[in-house]
Amino acid sequence: MIKKITLTVLACFAIIFSGQAQENKTIKEETTVKRVVKKEGSTVIVQEVEKKKTEKGAVIVADDENVNQEFNENTKKIKDEKVLVDEASIDEQNEALIAAEKKRQEEELKKSVEASKSKAAEERRILEAQKAERVKAMEENKKKLEKRGKGIVKLKKDN
Repeated sequence: MIKKITLTVLACFAIIFSGQAQENKTIKEETTVKRVVKKEGSTVIVQEVEKKKTEKGAVIVADDENVNQEFNENTKKIKDEKVLVDEASIDEQNEALIAAEKKRQEEELKKSVEASKSKAAEERRILEAQKAERVKAMEENKKKLEKRGKGIVKLKKDN
């Protein structure tokens, strides 16, 4: 009895597995995962997109018993695209570097403004000193010219 049950079970398995082995289906699956990281200032945007191309089909062969028969293949193409990760975050280290650079530039600008102000004040002081010197030289020259020798008539002022 056990022998008959075992043989029956084995026969069933043989029929089931032989039927599955003769399926003429084709499945071709191509999966591509694309990861894009964009950095804009201190913002980091990460995107992961999975593209899946699937071709499912069946091989059709004529039912005659010839060897090396030609076959046709019916295929169905399916394209699927999924966004796995789409996140934006702020890079705090980069944010700190940007803030430090901005502060350094502001300090340089302040120093530059102070240096140009002191340089302008120095130039103004030199120009005023030169002007005072010219005025003094002109006054001395005027006194020299107004001083006349004996016998020469004094100049009249035109007013």
